[in-house]
This record gives sequence, structure tokens and C-alpha cells, in this order.
Amino acid sequence: MIFLLLACFIIGIFLIPYWLISANPLPTPSGQWQVGTSNFIWNLPSHSGIIAKIWYPSSTKQHSHSPYIDNLDRTLSAMTTGLNPLFKFILKLYLGRIQAPSEINATLAQSQDSFPVILLSPGFGSVNFLHTFYALEFASHGFIVIGVNHPGQSSGTLLVDGSQVPFNQVDFNDVDRLETLIAKTIPQKANNLSAIVDEIIHLHTTTDSWLYQKIDLTKIFTAGHSTGGSASFWACGTDSRIAKSVNLDGFLYMDQIDIAATGKEFLLMLSNRDKYKYAYQGNRSRNSFDVVMSKDKIRIDQFVCHANVREHLVHSASHFNFMDLPLILNPVFSKHIGLFGEADGLDLLLKTSATIIDFFNEAN
Repeated sequence: MIFLLLACFIIGIFLIPYWLISANPLPTPSGQWQVGTSNFIWNLPSHSGIIAKIWYPSSTKQHSHSPYIDNLDRTLSAMTTGLNPLFKFILKLYLGRIQAPSEINATLAQSQDSFPVILLSPGFGSVNFLHTFYALEFASHGFIVIGVNHPGQSSGTLLVDGSQVPFNQVDFNDVDRLETLIAKTIPQKANNLSAIVDEIIHLHTTTDSWLYQKIDLTKIFTAGHSTGGSASFWACGTDSRIAKSVNLDGFLYMDQIDIAATGKEFLLMLSNRDKYKYAYQGNRSRNSFDVVMSKDKIRIDQFVCHANVREHLVHSASHFNFMDLPLILNPVFSKHIGLFGEADGLDLLLKTSATIIDFFNEAN
């Protein structure tokens, strides 16, 4: 009897992820193009050979799907430090099932026009593949999309030599330190985005590059979630080569930038923070989190007064609705733990991606 119960327990442990995690949660993108994907390598003075991911429009008929998580073993080893080896194995087993509707190393679409570019930046501790839905949608509508991992600020930053850049853990319960950290982190991430613009221009002007003369240098955009969204705004406000920017529910630290003087357009998409703010909170203490949120509300009110800033409030969304998580996690489980808002996850992602695409396609 004991052995039977033990066997049932072990089987249950292995079956639970089948219920929690969808195998093919990402729908076929809605745009006219097929989507290709490949690695994108960029460099910083402190780290060379950083592996990002690039998605792009392709006219090649798709024959297979690509892995949702590239370099699965090494990526998960960085993201699951300290986790029980059994649960690491289970995560690897079931996350490895997830596929994305894109073709590895497909041929870039042949077009007489060059392509606009979106630099897609994740939030603190997040990673580029958690925004694959947006990347696929944007690429299918004719954008080249680069999903960024920020060294030390993404939980998995892989280098071409196989090493990982350690994630800098933070105590979110220390309000003063948290404010200081965010204020310091955002311009660092913005500098990373500018470094990637350097790489893009290099590829555009290098004759043997597959992106030679394929980039519309007047249409380089930034978009990001959480602190990645904040950094997207900062980069756009300080780098003349970036034309527009979207911030998905990120804090605002723009005091040092004269937004009106940039002449650029900014789109701020916000969750319903009053209703779902503690989904955003995570493991932070409520008192410290309330302080941070109240300060940010003041900054938002000041920021959206500018004529070149648009505010788009998504009433049914929580902070994590702007990621792939509502598609990957079982909705019954997600609703029980209060991670997301009340909207249908796929419907919200489709609507917000359409809003972003329209914003970037509008003439200045």
C-alpha cells in the first residue's frame, strides 16, 4: 500500500505540470508574414557576446516550430539556482514542450522596403522569451524584433562562450534602496538599448551582413515591460536614433529628460493598479510597495500632461497580463493565485499588440 501511494505521488508530481503549463500556447500570428527567428549577438564593454533573440518577417513557408526557450539547459540552470534538482528536472521536461510558431534561420522576407525595428526589453529579473507573443505579432506585421536580456538584471543572460551573467538579487522590502536601485537600473538598461542600436547600424552598413541595407534607420523603436518599459522611455528620450517608445506598466523615472523637447511620441500602457496592485507586488511588503506606487502615480500624472505622451489604461489587466504568462499557465490556477486581471489573456494580448503596432506605424 505504501509503495502504491508513493507511486501515485510521483506520478502526480510529473502530471501536475501538464495541467499547469500549456504545450503550444502561442497562436499563429495575425500578420501577413511568416516569422523567422535566430540568435542576435551584441556586446558591452563589460560583457561581450551577449545572446539575444531576433524575430523577423519571412516569406518562407513554415515547416516546423522553434523552441520557446533557446539553450534550455543553460537558461534554466541560471533561472532556477537553489531549486530542488527534481523540480529543475520537471521544469526542463515540461517547459521544453513549449513551441513557438516561428522558423529557425528562415530567410528574411524579400521586400523592396527596409524594415522597422523594435527593441523589446523585459522587466527586472525577467527574460526575453517571456514576451514571445508580442515578438511574433510584431514580426508578422513587418517589424524586425530584438528581444533583449540585460546582464545582471535578467535572471538568465547567456554569453556565446556558454557562461551566464549572474542575476543581481534585490531586497524589495527596503523602500529607499528600492527607489535608488530602480533609478540606477533604468538608465543602465537604456544604455544597453543604445548599444544594441549601435549593433543594428553596424549590421545595416556591413556588406556581408544578412541585414545589409534592410533596416529603416528612421524607424527604430523601443518597447518594454516594467523596468524594461521605463528604460525604453529613457532610451527614446536620450538617444536621437530612437523614434518612438512604448512602456508597458513600468515605473517612470524621467525627471532628467525634457519630454516635450524631444518631439517624439510616447505610449504609456498601464494596468489597473488600484485594483490589481498586489499582483504587481509579489513578495514585497505592502507598506513599502504602497510608498513606491504612490510616488509613481504622481510622476505619471505629471508625465501624461505632455502633448506627445499618450496614456492607455487597460482596466481589466494586472501587471503580468503584458507577458506570455497568461497563455502559458492554466487559467484556473492563475485566477486562484490572483496573478492576472479579469481579461481573457489572449484577447488582451491581441488588443494591446494591435494598439502598439498602430502606434509605431503612424506617421509622425
